[in-house]
Amino acid sequence: TGKVLARLLSDAGKSVAIVERWPAAYPLPRAVGYDHEIKRMMHKLGVAQKIEAVSRPMHHYIWYNADWKVLIELDQSVESISGGPLGYLFNQPELEQILEEDLLGRPGISLFLSHEALSVSQNENGASVVLAPFNGADVPVDMAEAKTISARYLVGCDGANSIVRTAMDSEIYDHGFDADWLVVDVIPNEGTDLPIPDAAQWCNPARPTTIVPSGVRNRRWEFMVMPGEDLEELAREEKVWELLSPWITPKDGKIIRSATYNFRSRLARGWRKGRFLIAGDAAHLMPPFMGQGMCSGLRDAWTLGWKLAAVLDERATESILDDYETERSAHVDAVIRTSMQMGQIVCVPDEAAAAERDAAFFSGKVPPPPAFPGLSGGMIDTDETGAPIGLAGALMPHSDLSDGTRTVRLDDLRDRPGFVLLVNGLAHDGITPVAAAAMEALDCLAVPFSPARYSDVSGRLSEMFAESGAKAVLVRPDFYAFGSAETADQAEAMLVRAARMLTGKDIGATVKATAK
Repeated sequence: TGKVLARLLSDAGKSVAIVERWPAAYPLPRAVGYDHEIKRMMHKLGVAQKIEAVSRPMHHYIWYNADWKVLIELDQSVESISGGPLGYLFNQPELEQILEEDLLGRPGISLFLSHEALSVSQNENGASVVLAPFNGADVPVDMAEAKTISARYLVGCDGANSIVRTAMDSEIYDHGFDADWLVVDVIPNEGTDLPIPDAAQWCNPARPTTIVPSGVRNRRWEFMVMPGEDLEELAREEKVWELLSPWITPKDGKIIRSATYNFRSRLARGWRKGRFLIAGDAAHLMPPFMGQGMCSGLRDAWTLGWKLAAVLDERATESILDDYETERSAHVDAVIRTSMQMGQIVCVPDEAAAAERDAAFFSGKVPPPPAFPGLSGGMIDTDETGAPIGLAGALMPHSDLSDGTRTVRLDDLRDRPGFVLLVNGLAHDGITPVAAAAMEALDCLAVPFSPARYSDVSGRLSEMFAESGAKAVLVRPDFYAFGSAETADQAEAMLVRAARMLTGKDIGATVKATAK
């Protein structure tokens, strides 16, 4: 989360300091999945090909009962609106290294590695952090070498025990999910063919178990800690191999890491206080059953990156930083709730309850999982009741575009994240002075679809226009729609509303007054 946010701000020409207690990224696996939206971000950052080399597409995610009968089969290989499959599996240390190397030598980035952030403070002009060299968990911090650095804003991408969130005195809402699991990562020997499903939840009340790939080669097992079990005893290597024995033995591979985790469902209330903001695990924790923990942190960074850049450039009113929590918190809350629902299907240690669950699935009485959320508030176009208008808040499809001589990714039409106005059926050459002024305030690029300009190679955008009836869609820098319009007048009014939200100024009134 911190690396991606730093990269976005560097691309926007900002000066960024990263304070990190360790000398390099954590070398052991943690997250193992990302989705098509995150892949799209990596394309925009120019690192997608490198990350693709340490990832593999997710195929079918199958949930079995104790007897290995299928409860749910989730096809992750289907084409997503971003292009390519819905999900991917990766090895986090390799991804971290790619992001870390990408930051080295970039303008404006100062790295304070092997430094502990000791305290944070703020005033009306900026924020400060006191830091000192950190030489290891068992070595006292040398306060004689402590120093203070200052900035306009400080973002705590500092995890579940965030000192920034503590300084903000943000309330934590606990959704109530609480389960201990043993997480084991294994690297199989070359040529080893393991008798395991590709990606599965084994909903066995005797020991609920997760089995998934962890990148191209590695494998991940997660075992639920049963009532009364001793965590330290369960994590002993002999016991770990005993748990793994149905699928893999020491002659088939080696254990990279085993650790017990407490899966929680927590959401901070208060993501901004003055010059302080939080993102990632500092703002939210969720069970891993949707693979959305890291993805949610990266969405935080992607949204906060363009908002901070706009405020620092004085192109935007500071109030859009308050919209950051409005937009991201509701989205994350919905993802946490769905992750909990999925976890409650898996984490059933009682045989009778598991049998009842199985019967419900086999009878078809279980409703399908809810659709993945969009944005429901913040800087999107809403009516007088606060309800999104048209496509407002929806994640927009990605497509390859052709101008007859070359093909380019829609997201690559701009060299950095920015607003885009997709136009299909409105007269592009007749943009009014008001609309033009609003687009200038938004730093917005118009992308017209017509035989003389761009054609939609994949058809995803054409399908969106056909299904929605929209003739113009204003897309935010984070790929979500601000709003949509069906006429030129509606498009102008939409652009004016967006410019007002961003800048705090009535662009339409200013242009009309100037014309008089």
